[in-house]
Amino acid sequence: MRILLLLAAIMLNGLGLVGANQISVATTNGAPPALAVSASRPVPALPQSRLGATHFSSAYTALTKCGSGMTKKEEKEAEEHGSDIPTRCKGYGGYDVYIYYSACTSQFTLDRGDESLPLATQAVDWKQKTVEWRMAHVNGKAKPFAVIMRVYGYAGDDQCASGGKITGESLIVKGLKGYEQIDAEIKLKGTPNPNAKARQIADDGYGRGRSSIK
Repeated sequence: MRILLLLAAIMLNGLGLVGANQISVATTNGAPPALAVSASRPVPALPQSRLGATHFSSAYTALTKCGSGMTKKEEKEAEEHGSDIPTRCKGYGGYDVYIYYSACTSQFTLDRGDESLPLATQAVDWKQKTVEWRMAHVNGKAKPFAVIMRVYGYAGDDQCASGGKITGESLIVKGLKGYEQIDAEIKLKGTPNPNAKARQIADDGYGRGRSSIK
């Protein structure tokens, strides 16, 4: 009986040593080096810029069915004083597309509170139908950072430099506040796919402006 107990104890001790050796080998030799490092040192957190990749899209403001942004009373008073009624179209990011008039011109601006960004000077009977907004999407948030608008060149006439025959068409690309470095004009004639080129210019300029959406 004592001999049987002694043999059993010897066998159990041998199995324990084998198991310990197997665990040691699996930890130090069997695992890839990368796993060994991650087990002993936490993986550094990804930079914020890599947590959500930026992508871009377009939104549009129609210019054909806008009001003045004035009350009926204000419009009446403006007409009585001989002032032209402006055009105000709701945009994105708190901006409005604001168009006001003089005897010869229409002035296109982007207004937000006290902020006013000039876009273009056009004829009184302007032909634009839309303004395109380039939107940056980061971490589930979308924010406009540039606009694209068609503009016309004019031959001029006896009364107005911005009158007469249309001599050319371009797309202007303008950055909003914080992205003022985006500023380009693309001639439609001779430029393949000018809309795509305008969007690419805007998107490329985004990375040189604000680094993230707040």
